[in-house]
Amino acid sequence: MVAVGHLGGTIGRMDEMSLANKLAALALAVTEAMLSGVEDLAPSAIAALISIREGAPMSIGEIAAVVGLTHSAAVRLVDRLEKEWLVRRQRRVGREVMVEITSRGRRRAQQLQENRLAAMARVLAPLSGEERAALDGLVDRVIGGIAPATVPAARFCRMCRRDGCDCGLHDHGEA
Repeated sequence: MVAVGHLGGTIGRMDEMSLANKLAALALAVTEAMLSGVEDLAPSAIAALISIREGAPMSIGEIAAVVGLTHSAAVRLVDRLEKEWLVRRQRRVGREVMVEITSRGRRRAQQLQENRLAAMARVLAPLSGEERAALDGLVDRVIGGIAPATVPAARFCRMCRRDGCDCGLHDHGEA
């Protein structure tokens, strides 16, 4: 069986499955590379910390939505981050408690983002400049196909460094 690919070419069903399998393995390897050396924070804590840094202050409800947790789980997450002096509860706005990043949290979020980008640089190292440019265009098409239609931009971009991103999903003035 032969399927028509979105790029106009044809790809056999087995080749399509092979590509999907390779991309899934690559996604896992990239995730592991980005998280290596960060044993003290769960991925949800990393995402919350970076999101708060990029859009501070945030309500616990906003943190829950961005990170994909229930409200009560987000409260526990903020408790843990607060104990590490990475965030602090700022004030109430109506019923919502606002959370802001501390200086220590800002430094930690910066370090986490630098580690994330360095891991990606290592992944991309084997590619030439021309191959990277081609991949950039393909990644933009894939992102456009899955977000924001299926994933809210704030959730999709929860670990983005917004000042260096041209994905088009988030407002660069909000950081």
